[in-house]
Amino acid sequence: MKTLLLALAAITALPTLAQSQVRHAQVYRCGPDGRDLRDSPCPGGPAASGAIRYDEPSAADSRAARERHLADARQAAALASARRASEAEARHQRSQAVGLQTLPPPAQAASAPRVVHLKPPKLARPHKPKPAASSAR
Repeated sequence: MKTLLLALAAITALPTLAQSQVRHAQVYRCGPDGRDLRDSPCPGGPAASGAIRYDEPSAADSRAARERHLADARQAAALASARRASEAEARHQRSQAVGLQTLPPPAQAASAPRVVHLKPPKLARPHKPKPAASSAR
């Protein structure tokens, strides 16, 4: 269980480390009031250019997200454990119900009359007459 949580923590930390670089994108503001943003120079003439910084989460936000993720992982592990226990209990209950049907029949009391089944008598088959042989020629 601890290994699973440590693996989950490592997996969550890797994307955070990969995104710790400050990223910029070169953009050109074109059109009236510079509201048209482009990644190539403006077609009509000079325009203001600048860099746009991507929003980076603060350290506190990253830490809070990581803690939420670990709490969710712990809750998921607890729910999975409870589900496995519930399924095991259901299997146990089903096996007991099936076991009732496979018990041998109760022993009969000694005073009960014993029933003997007789075979019906064989009936004789009717005799088929043989065809008569033809007389001499």
